[in-house]
Amino acid sequence: MAELIYELSFKGAASETLAAAFEGCHVATDRGVTVVRSQVPDQAALQSLIARINALGLELLDVHLVAEPDDGNAAWATDTDRTEEGGA
Repeated sequence: MAELIYELSFKGAASETLAAAFEGCHVATDRGVTVVRSQVPDQAALQSLIARINALGLELLDVHLVAEPDDGNAAWATDTDRTEEGGA
């Protein structure tokens, strides 16, 4: 089964120490929201990431699938197209 890439966002800016709790993940902070991006081999691994956020007392804001591979081509995993949303 192909690994999928998910982004999980939580409220607050992650310090370097907190980001270290997500070893192997890409962690980015912008405007008071931290996004953890990770390859996830299965639903158990996704639930583990969610549980880690909860265990650290963080407020989970969003979980979404960024993209999934097609035909073994990993080029889709390099970036996501996002539009800037106004408001909160």
